[in-house]
Amino acid sequence: MKQHWRFFGIGFFVGMGLSIGSVAAQNQAVLPSDDSLQRQIDLAHQEINRRFLSPQTGVLYDYAGRDGNTLIPTPEECQADQPNGLSWWSPIENGAFFNGIYLDGLCNRWKLTRKKADAEEARKIANGLVLLASVGTIPGFIARGISTDGKSHHVAGSDDQTGPWFYGIWRYVKSGIPDAAEKKRLIGLMERVGQALEKTNWQLPCDRDGYGFRGNLTDKGCRISARLVFIYRALYDVTGHKRWLDGYHQRLNEIPEGDSLIRLELCAQGIPYETANPEKGNKTENEFWITGISQANLKALYEMEQDPVLREKFRKGLTMSAELAVLHLSRYRNFDNNHQLTFNENWRLLNTGWKPQPNIATTLEVALQQGREWSRQSPARPYEDKHMREPLFAVWVVLLSGNKELIEKYKPELKTALMHYDWKRLYTARFFVVIPAYYEAMVNRLF
Repeated sequence: MKQHWRFFGIGFFVGMGLSIGSVAAQNQAVLPSDDSLQRQIDLAHQEINRRFLSPQTGVLYDYAGRDGNTLIPTPEECQADQPNGLSWWSPIENGAFFNGIYLDGLCNRWKLTRKKADAEEARKIANGLVLLASVGTIPGFIARGISTDGKSHHVAGSDDQTGPWFYGIWRYVKSGIPDAAEKKRLIGLMERVGQALEKTNWQLPCDRDGYGFRGNLTDKGCRISARLVFIYRALYDVTGHKRWLDGYHQRLNEIPEGDSLIRLELCAQGIPYETANPEKGNKTENEFWITGISQANLKALYEMEQDPVLREKFRKGLTMSAELAVLHLSRYRNFDNNHQLTFNENWRLLNTGWKPQPNIATTLEVALQQGREWSRQSPARPYEDKHMREPLFAVWVVLLSGNKELIEKYKPELKTALMHYDWKRLYTARFFVVIPAYYEAMVNRLF
């Protein structure tokens, strides 16, 4: 019975006269078995494949109905910037973002199993990333998702798509799965995208002349700095071309505009997660799903760097981020698997707020207005974001630190968070992060 309580949710325990605090005490007292945790992750994996992965493109969807219903924007809707040019609130909003992170987990899974089927699954996700980098007309553009014709897409990408794109391809190239010919093609693609973005000074282009840029990888703070220096170092790692190594050192020692520290010191500070009121969530720039990739980049930089002084800076940043992230792990307790909040996957209802979008500024204005309406129509979405997405991404952030003392201390909370959710009752795909989180732990013997 101990292995199955999670499916009733917190509401069940409260109804039985147990407080949330007493549930937490039970969670701390009884660790889930290794077998039950493995089964829980396998169930998440099955649910991702059932509802949230395009069999046509190998790109993850953002959401789907519990019955698997997914309304993919048509080519005409993509061209018309519906619901908006960012594709926000549609099922194809975060393909490059999600695929890049998910691929990390699948690569680690293959390292453990060495099964051909697991290698092929990782390859499918990698091919989805290749597709997203191949459908645009503007050099350096990474699409968010793909329409029903296998090529049409919305006009705007972002730094939150491009950063994970580089990370996922790099992890796959280094995994041992691709053969020499596949590696050569992927490395060539990585370098072409990098060269194109260098020419824009790392502003992320939209796929329409004159539309503008969405995001800038030279911005201030650890979140963005870790992404930029990772890309330089990863490009050197796979190409051996000294220009990328020189760029890496140059960028590490630059002070971003609007900041007071060089990027190396910003990386050493880690992500400034909320500490005063963790239950209330974070400021937008510090949300775990957005910043998790930056923690992954810090880990990759630590792995690739040979200089002990630089390695220590990256290690410090990893630990600083994780020590703040652990304060948020318990937020999973606020999620009731039996909640009755509604979700409407028909994003086309948002077109009532549509207007022509000649540039990225107008697109952002339209998308933000639609987002308020989307939350009103589908209150289950922000509920899952706050009480499922954020604590699960916090689990990943903590495990990426590799800090065994910290992880051992919080192991009950980490494992119980992974066990808490009934995947079949979730509407959004953001729980996919449990795959990279779990296999990060398994490959590095953290659990």
